[in-house]
Amino acid sequence: MCFVDELFVLAGLLGVLGERAGEPSVEPVGARGEGGVSSCGYYVVRRGFGAPPGDVHGLDSHTSVVEFEGVSVIVATGALVGRVLATVPGVAARWLGVRLNFRGGVELLEGSGLYYRSEVLGVPFDAGFDLEAARDEVRYHVEGVLAGVWDGGGVLLVDGPVFRVPDVYQSGGGFFRLYLELARARAALLRGAVGVVKRVERSRYLARCAGVGSDDEVAARRLLNNSPGYVGPVAVEWEGLRKYLFYVASPAPRGVRVFRVEALEEGLAEEAASWLGSLSDASGLPLPLAVADRVARRLNAAAVKLLYAASPVEPTYRGLEVVQEALGEL
Repeated sequence: MCFVDELFVLAGLLGVLGERAGEPSVEPVGARGEGGVSSCGYYVVRRGFGAPPGDVHGLDSHTSVVEFEGVSVIVATGALVGRVLATVPGVAARWLGVRLNFRGGVELLEGSGLYYRSEVLGVPFDAGFDLEAARDEVRYHVEGVLAGVWDGGGVLLVDGPVFRVPDVYQSGGGFFRLYLELARARAALLRGAVGVVKRVERSRYLARCAGVGSDDEVAARRLLNNSPGYVGPVAVEWEGLRKYLFYVASPAPRGVRVFRVEALEEGLAEEAASWLGSLSDASGLPLPLAVADRVARRLNAAAVKLLYAASPVEPTYRGLEVVQEALGEL
């Protein structure tokens, strides 16, 4: 057998395996997705899309973590595109985070302007602070600054949920308070905005509601027969917060691309779902977010490159991989 034959065998099986994924499924073992209590007294399926409004903004951020000896440097950049334009770096924000991989040493960072202490918990980012939690706090800060620049006119699309409900912190773990306060602050800031979540295969809100599919992406595809349109609503509640979800299938080169639209008001989420598919780029993603993502990534890559050039010490092997990835982005 030719050494690439297995590749074609696998490609041929993908369609068959996808059909089986359309059946109701139990939660995958070891799965980590999104939590909260979901409900839907009804859901509707709509085909096609209307015309988008003329004033749509996109907001996205990108983070990298460059590891040095004893220090993890969080580089968080972002962009707001549309009638109102802004970038970080550009507007005032603490976009460089530092997490010390040991105890002590925080006094060396005082007065530096760097993000090295949790504003929510009031403790330093050190060996006792989860790196991903620190990364999320810095990223949400950058996105919050950019959202504050938006003047409220038109529609603001934000990459990601209007508030996040991660399973791992939901049951009262050490960082429960952090994520709860970040969610509350983000929800207050994005009250008039629309969140767009691209990785819907990590959740099962719609799948549980409709009794179809192994995850939300499969469920949306089945309910829409792999055709452009949208389905919803599904309501998700967590700790007094409530949001409404719609699933959009936009045209893509091999059928449709599924993403989730959410807002704190059901009408706002449904309105965006009704036209967002007509504002997608060639890959099936909303164009304003695709542009904001590209700007944020290039800013991040340039910042990582500059950090590497200015540093008197060499990053770790993992840090060097991040630097090389950044160089490939430019």
